[in-house]
Amino acid sequence: MDAMKKAQEFTSVAKDLQEQLKNTEIEASVRDGQVTVVMTAQQVPVSVTVSDELVAMGSDEVSKAVTEGVIAAHGKSSEYMKEKMGSLTKDFGIPQPPMQ
Repeated sequence: MDAMKKAQEFTSVAKDLQEQLKNTEIEASVRDGQVTVVMTAQQVPVSVTVSDELVAMGSDEVSKAVTEGVIAAHGKSSEYMKEKMGSLTKDFGIPQPPMQ
């Protein structure tokens, strides 16, 4: 396959993957489900749900728990995106960055 066709195919597949990531929701729950955070696979926040039990513990505990939930959801979302992008670049023979 010539370089121009390969580049066009890569661009098309990458565009499709970006759309898939935009429409994929990743969920993370912390503190035994007291907080659930949903983000897209592009790290866009979708929702945060907090249990009544956690709310009763006060704003400081809610803030800490929501922060934990956002960090967990962001981590899961980032890993999912890296996995999908890694597969794409591997399929096209693009060298993978070193693991951190």
